[in-house]
Amino acid sequence: MDVVAFVFGVLGLFGFLLAMRTRGELELLRERVERASAGGDTSRGDDELRREVADLRALLARLAAGESLDAEAVAEGRSWSDVDVPRALELLEGGARVLDVRTPGETASGVIPGALRIPVNELPERVSELEAARRQPLLVVCAAGVRSAAACEYLADQGFPVLYNLQTGMMGWSGPVERPS
Repeated sequence: MDVVAFVFGVLGLFGFLLAMRTRGELELLRERVERASAGGDTSRGDDELRREVADLRALLARLAAGESLDAEAVAEGRSWSDVDVPRALELLEGGARVLDVRTPGETASGVIPGALRIPVNELPERVSELEAARRQPLLVVCAAGVRSAAACEYLADQGFPVLYNLQTGMMGWSGPVERPS
């Protein structure tokens, strides 16, 4: 029983420290935006600072909603997280949409049921097709997790708030698969 209390105490402390660090970074960025607006620090553009503040706010909102965040993602300032297959299955059960960024040749062998299929190289031209999924968690998959990570980075820059990268890609997927029509 004492071990369980200790583990929960450590997890609570980690969450608190993560929130405080994120809050501190958000405050520093806010101050930089104010200085830039007043004609001070102009080393970086307003758009970049606004995007960083938006990313930190998205991370804080996810933390406030009780979601556990990937410490590496927070440290790197990315608003998307890598997930393993069990977590991806939980996300699907919770209503997440799937974006498969593999080529048509790759998806011919099978896709996660209901996946939207947009090859990563076509994503900038076809991002509007994802507007309906903007308010839902989006699980992004490719063959091995590399292209989907790049897609997550692009989509985060486009303002998609809740993104997950299947870090093993379809190579490690053990969930349901269907043949695309």
